[in-house]
Amino acid sequence: MTDRPSAIAPPIHEIRHLLERSRRVLVASHIDPDGDAIGTQLAFGAFLRHLGKEVYLVREAEAPAKYRFLTGVDQIRPFDEFTTDFAVDTAVVLECPTIDRVGRAACFLTGEVQILNIDHHYDSGSFGTVNWIDPTKSSVGEMAFELFDEYGYAFPGEVAEHLYTAILTDTGRFRFPSTSPRTMEIVGRLIGAGANPKKITDDVYFRLSAPTMKLMGRVLSTIEFHDGDTICLLSLTKQMLDETGADLSDSDGLVDFAMFCDTVEIGGLLKENNGRTRVSLRSRDSINIADVAAEYGGGGHFNAAGCTIPSELADARKHLIEVLKSARRSKRK
Repeated sequence: MTDRPSAIAPPIHEIRHLLERSRRVLVASHIDPDGDAIGTQLAFGAFLRHLGKEVYLVREAEAPAKYRFLTGVDQIRPFDEFTTDFAVDTAVVLECPTIDRVGRAACFLTGEVQILNIDHHYDSGSFGTVNWIDPTKSSVGEMAFELFDEYGYAFPGEVAEHLYTAILTDTGRFRFPSTSPRTMEIVGRLIGAGANPKKITDDVYFRLSAPTMKLMGRVLSTIEFHDGDTICLLSLTKQMLDETGADLSDSDGLVDFAMFCDTVEIGGLLKENNGRTRVSLRSRDSINIADVAAEYGGGGHFNAAGCTIPSELADARKHLIEVLKSARRSKRK
């Protein structure tokens, strides 16, 4: 069983020293960005420009449609738009357990590039020049708020919106155990700075495109229960994407439906991906789903994690079911 390490919290002056020496800064997050990644990336871009830095935001994949309402989201440029001779002196890397999770933009993070590694996942590696890893925080959005606040930053309305979105989505609408009294203090201040809770929640969760709704219906039709209805799995195939006109990014959040049944303790969404199967996992209470993901080279949070299984969906499902049964029966006490 994996133990949760204590937080790595460098003195604020180390972070300030790294940022203040920087001139050209790349802000990157993980492949297949979620609300925390996108919202915090945008917020960091605005904050660093406030400090007078030349800032570049990069992404490996398209932002899910539900986050395209965020001000400045088009500033996160696809990797393919960067030239081969592009160079920076500093990088801020958000919630990546390893540098490879940045995707192809990892090629810019070599040589003399100073890296500020910020993460709230307990299995994160210490690959940065300065590493700030705090598994007690709800999101990197919450961590960014704390850093910006140390600077006495006056949060503009759009940055408040970015960080509220980051925290809202990574706490599962403030449901996950990582939601602390401090988390709620922070979102209160973000609301005071201009974040509109109703608008943001509606834009993220209740204004889905027709292709996304069609995809949701197809995915829910695959529902299957195992181990006395305690394990629930959903599946997504390329054919579903083709027939609905949806993108893979439109599947963001669909795994949560696997946990809606009152008997379910572990839920998963299996996504077909070029001969491999990408898996999103959720669990209740004392079941450490991050350990399951780690068996396949993935990771994440205690109750929310992901991985890629190097086999076709049908074979991956068959093997995963047995692994999940074992995990459920050896609950952490």
